[in-house]
Amino acid sequence: MLSNPSSVYSLRGRLYTVLEPLPQASIIQENSMTASMKSATLSALLLCFLLYIADSYQNTDMSRMGCGECTLRRNPLFSRERPVYQCMGCCFSKAFPTPLKSKEAMIVTKNITSEATCCVASRSTPTKVTLGNGNTELVKNQTACHCSTCRYHRQ
Repeated sequence: MLSNPSSVYSLRGRLYTVLEPLPQASIIQENSMTASMKSATLSALLLCFLLYIADSYQNTDMSRMGCGECTLRRNPLFSRERPVYQCMGCCFSKAFPTPLKSKEAMIVTKNITSEATCCVASRSTPTKVTLGNGNTELVKNQTACHCSTCRYHRQ
């Protein structure tokens, strides 16, 4: 491999041998291999990053974005003299296509079926509050909340 075996040099007590230069084709091949290795490494890193983003996106519950859990929160409208609490927040909800057997049994067919639970009060105490116009009103100061069947209350 050596073009001239006598081309041995000494520098600071160490012996160095001069090797023959590589042919130009080998340098081009080496550069293209280095470029393809860099490209493959970059592609692998990008794939890992995208998989990490996709995995963390999947673990996020998007149905509750902007809506907290079902808890007691202070109602600022009624809490002038003393704090009045109400149940606020989100619970479970989903919608899916109505099964064919259920559609056949319906008088008025619906394509979408939904299930939901709402944030409702499990206990409350009546409290008198003074409204902005000076009148007093009896409201429910809720003391405990949970997710349960959704109902419309008209009082």
